[in-house]
Order: sequence, then structure tokens, then C-alpha cells
Amino acid sequence: MSSTSLHFSLLLVLVLGGSTCLAASPPPDPFDAWLRPATPPADGFSVPPDLSRARPGAPVAALARGRVLEVEGGRVVVEHVYYENHALLSARVGYAGLEMVGPRVGDLVERGQVLGRVGRAAKVSLVVHADRPLSSAEAIRFTAERSKLPVPAEEATLVLVSHAEHQLRLYERGREVLRLEVGFGQASGPKVERGDNRTPVGMYFVTQKARGKMPGPYGAYYGGHWMRLNYPNAWDARRGVARGWVDERTAARIATAWVARKDTDASTRLGSGIGFHGWAEEWELARTRGRMSWGCIVLHPRDLSAFYERLTPGAMVVLF
Repeated sequence: MSSTSLHFSLLLVLVLGGSTCLAASPPPDPFDAWLRPATPPADGFSVPPDLSRARPGAPVAALARGRVLEVEGGRVVVEHVYYENHALLSARVGYAGLEMVGPRVGDLVERGQVLGRVGRAAKVSLVVHADRPLSSAEAIRFTAERSKLPVPAEEATLVLVSHAEHQLRLYERGREVLRLEVGFGQASGPKVERGDNRTPVGMYFVTQKARGKMPGPYGAYYGGHWMRLNYPNAWDARRGVARGWVDERTAARIATAWVARKDTDASTRLGSGIGFHGWAEEWELARTRGRMSWGCIVLHPRDLSAFYERLTPGAMVVLF
């Protein structure tokens, strides 16, 4: 085989001692895997109807956008992928006792799309699986709490920040426009409480931008740029409730402000004051290990202006 043929091969085949091995494919890009899952993410769930009262021939619709995994007789299983905080999760809904089933395995279905009709011979049923089969009451609560879900790829401005990659990517309507190296808090791991010098993981929104000389003894370490996020968010607040740091009323207030893309309560033990900024001088990842701030995301001074100009108030930021 010529060298030209080798260069154009899609798979490199190695023959060793009479055995044939395929070269390992590169690992998936973590940003693409998070932002563009194989199944388009759901933008919300409908509450399951009470099928016990449905008459034969009544339409049965998909609860959310998803992909059909199984069609067998009168049974249809649909997988739904959705975002919850910084996590990409999935749930399955099984429909049984249907007739006149339309979709096939592998088809994409939209929320409200008719999957089939209530059969005459078998009892119709609907079961939601989220880690485990949910009871009817749990399924109603699960879907009601997720009636509206974010679709990050559709955001006007989106920033994804990977702790593992020490990288930031900025997207406009799903198109990548910036890719930058970043540093984090001095301590490793997700932020837990005020003063732990950790950078959080989660979904947040930009609430404030400022440029110019910053006040205070550490003002120079902002690099003349500050972009505030609304940490803590609703999931941080629930974590605070579980630990006894936040009461239910405060948690509800935090959740409401977070949904509105406004500043959240900065007075709790969860901490606050998380955002993007620069540094007092140029820095190197190899020398600093990216452990620099008290919990903020640190950019190189050379990248600050371009990032600041593109980051709009209200922009979604996901740290994972």
C-alpha cells in the first residue's frame, strides 16, 4: 500500500502476528458531546395524561422531544435527553396498549406528536423511567418540574467552561466564535461554600459587566475587566437547604432570581462573587496549574478584550 493510500484511509489497520486490530478512535470532544447530543434535547415535558379514562382510538402523544428506541406490537419506548444544571441527562417513557403506531425505531419525535392511538384489545399505559420507573404521582411531579427546559445550543450567547480541559468556548446561536485557555480557583473540586477558593460547576447567567481600574487592594488582579455570574443558582440553593445553610424561603428567592437571569442572594454560606476576570500579569498554565483565583474563572490578559466585547448581559454560562 502506498503512503498516499495510508494517508487517505479512514481506519488504520494493523496486522500483528496474524491478528488484525483497528486503531483506537480519538475520544469525543467534551464540548461537542455536551452541546450536541445524538438525540436533540427536550425543551420541556408535558404532564402525563390519565389514560385510564381514555377511550379506544384516542390519540396518545409524546411527552417531549426524543428518539424512538423500541416499537414492538402496541409498545413504544422514547428516549428523552435534557439539561439539568450542568448535567446532560436522559429519561425514557414507555407507552403500551397502542394501535396504529406511526413512528419507527430511530425516528425523532416532537413534544405533542401522536405516537399511536388507544387500543381496543389491551390496556393502555404510560411509564416514565428516570433512573427507575416512577409512580404516577412521581411522573406527574417529574414532568411538571421540567415543563420548560433550557436548550443551550439555541442561546444567543453561550459560554461553556470545562474544568478538566482548562478551556472556555463561546458560541453565538450554536456557532463557536472563541476558544480560550482559562484558570480557576486555588482549590480543586466544585465550589461548596464561601471561602473554599473553589470554582463552581453549574448553569449561570451574566448579570454585570465592568471595565476599567478596579478598587480595593486586589483590584489589579481583575486585569481591568469583571463579568459577574449569578452564583448561587437553584441547585446550589437546594444543596444549601440539604446542609441546613439555607431556608426554603431563601432557596425559593434564589431560584426565582436565577430563572430571571438576575443576581441571586449573596448573603448565604454558599458564597457569591463568582465571575470572569483577568490577572495582574500574563500567566502560564504549566507554571500556575491554573490554580489562581478565589473561585473565579481567570482569563489571559491578551484575551480579555475580545471576550468582554462578545459576552452579553444575560448570556448563559455553563461550567462542567
